[in-house]
This record gives sequence, structure tokens and C-alpha cells, in this order.
Amino acid sequence: MKKNEHKEIIAYKAFNRDLVNRYGDKFEIGKIYQIEGKIKWGTHGNGFHMCIYPENCFRYFDSENCELALVRGFGEMQCYEDEYNAYYDMYVCECMEILKILNRDEIIDMALNLYTYRIKNFLKTFKLTAEEIEIFKIIYGNEEDILNFISYYQENDKDAFVKKRGIYNGRNNC
Repeated sequence: MKKNEHKEIIAYKAFNRDLVNRYGDKFEIGKIYQIEGKIKWGTHGNGFHMCIYPENCFRYFDSENCELALVRGFGEMQCYEDEYNAYYDMYVCECMEILKILNRDEIIDMALNLYTYRIKNFLKTFKLTAEEIEIFKIIYGNEEDILNFISYYQENDKDAFVKKRGIYNGRNNC
């Protein structure tokens, strides 16, 4: 955890349906919210948690039952990075304004323009429809690593990575 020098950030925040957070608080677009007390990252923290990278939000919320908002964070803030799991630029902020809710097409369009490690994080946590899976396969048809992530995380092919190495059920397929 480190203090952030930013005065303001534009980021993403996931909510349950109808802009309700996991503690049951209802939020509104355009309204400014401020917390009381010292900010602290985490499940038992204090403040408004948000991520610079939208795909990181789905690590904390089920993509099929949440809404993704574009938000503005400001006031006192701290940055949190989980280097072990490759999640970067996550923040907890004293103040937040919800700018807009992103629809599914906007989320998919953003994901289709990510670079490799970010696409992998997205594929691990966002549940695509069958039609969306086909779009990803067409666009990334030459990238075996991404296709393996699609097979494993989206199509539930638990052998996707084993097949890649030429090993199946513990035996070498030579």
C-alpha cells in the first residue's frame, strides 16, 4: 500500500445490480460520496475501492450479476497492487462520483483492445456469452495462449493447458 500523489483519478468500480454495493448501500450517478475516518484498503477497509483497469473489478464481483461504473475518485487515496496475482493500480479513495454505467457492449469493446496479460485477467473473471467467445476466438485466433485461456476459463476445458504442453492425464503424448 502506498500513498498516492494524484488529486483525482478516473477509474472503474463494480456494484451489484441497481448500483448497490456489497454492504447494501445504494448509489446514484452524478452524486458525490465521501467517507468518514481514515481510508484503508481491503474487505474490512474504509473508503471507495476502484480499479484503473476495468477487468480487475471482476476479481471482486460476479460479472453476470454486477454493474461496472466509470467513477472519479478524489481526496485522500491510497494505491494497492497485488503483484503476485498481477493486479495493479487499485485504489481506495475518500471521495467518489459515479460518472456512468457501462453497458455490456462497452465492456466487451474495451476488452477486445487490451494487451495480452490484461486480456488473460479479463478472461479469468468475466463470463462471456457463446457469441462473445466466438468473437474473441476470431480476433485472437493466432494467439495460442489467449485461446487456451478462453478454453479453460470460458468453456470449462480443464485440460486446455495440459494439452498445450503435450501431456494428457500424466502421460507424454509423443
